[in-house]
Amino acid sequence: MTRLSDVLDSDARVELSMALAAKLLTAAREAGLSCLVVTADRYVGQWAVDHGATTIRDPGGGLDAAVSGAVAAVDGPWIVAHADLPFVTASALASVAAIAEGSTVLVPSLDGGTTIVAGYGAFPFSFGPSSFHRHLAATPQARVVTSGALSIDVDTPRHLQAVRDLERRSSLTT
Repeated sequence: MTRLSDVLDSDARVELSMALAAKLLTAAREAGLSCLVVTADRYVGQWAVDHGATTIRDPGGGLDAAVSGAVAAVDGPWIVAHADLPFVTASALASVAAIAEGSTVLVPSLDGGTTIVAGYGAFPFSFGPSSFHRHLAATPQARVVTSGALSIDVDTPRHLQAVRDLERRSSLTT
């Protein structure tokens, strides 16, 4: 969330990160999924355990290495979901889990990234800008799932403003 430092101070970024992560963990549990959080931060690790997740230590080396380490620790199918999905729901995660039975699933973000990867066994993770195209090129047999609940993430100030606008419009119609 450091990319939001121009619009949110450190405390606000932590608060937003924890709120989004809690929403993801709640949705995953409601979908019947086990949760594994990769972190090197003792506070985050305890927070994750308090929210029903198992933790493993971040091996260092960046996001791809952390996710690869988590996947290697799982014996069976897995879903990698980033904790910046403001509209994630249990039903959307359950749908991905059902589709992933026996195949790789990629969920692209609206800006060309990858918000969710699901599969079984090792995967050539390559997160960052335009990661969806790299992931699809590496696994052309993957099933692509587009979902408003899973394709909208909060990576930039522009994303944060768009989410706020959507939430404001939604509250006006309810």
